[in-house]
Amino acid sequence: MLRWCGRMVGLIALAALLGQPARAETAMEMLQRALAATQTVEDYTADVTVSVDSPNLQIPRRTVRVWYKRPDKVHVESSGITVLPRDALLLGNLGRHIAQYAQASFNGIGTLRGRPVHSIKLTPIEAGPGTGRVLVWIDSERYLLLKSEIWRGGTSMITVTFEYTQAGGHPMPSRIVATVAPGAMTGRDEGGRIEMSFANYRVNAGIPDSVFEEDE
Repeated sequence: MLRWCGRMVGLIALAALLGQPARAETAMEMLQRALAATQTVEDYTADVTVSVDSPNLQIPRRTVRVWYKRPDKVHVESSGITVLPRDALLLGNLGRHIAQYAQASFNGIGTLRGRPVHSIKLTPIEAGPGTGRVLVWIDSERYLLLKSEIWRGGTSMITVTFEYTQAGGHPMPSRIVATVAPGAMTGRDEGGRIEMSFANYRVNAGIPDSVFEEDE
């Protein structure tokens, strides 16, 4: 009889445990999962076609070769001057944003280009008037960064959107578009739009540090 009662108590406890809803994922945990998705990429090379549309920058459309190595090494070879947002080449640079803005909170849910997303706001611990913040939109099924906005006070300075393809078994950007507000780049510029299309990826091929020495 005692053995039977013990089994019943165990079954009741298990049923109660299974009936409890799973703990909701926090905003920071979602960001960390999105960051982990990029950390499987140790390095990559790619051909990047860059188009710049800005009133005060006359830069022709050109294709450059990009090398990247974790955590933040970037080397670009180009036949002429071009403009490339560094965060875009660093796979969105979520690690730096998380380190710089230590508080994360959900800002809303919805869809972006047909994908379910959570919008997350990153702010400093001691936020005040005019403090910077970052808004990111994370694909809530694939944990990929689909959009980011960097704000200063009430102004969106830079908005970046990401589209993805598979390369070497990893989700890699296929197209990145950065919209820059006037004054965001040099303080006197008129802003603009930068579009990057990626092709010919080689992922985790092992890039030597010597490739980046001239950039340090």
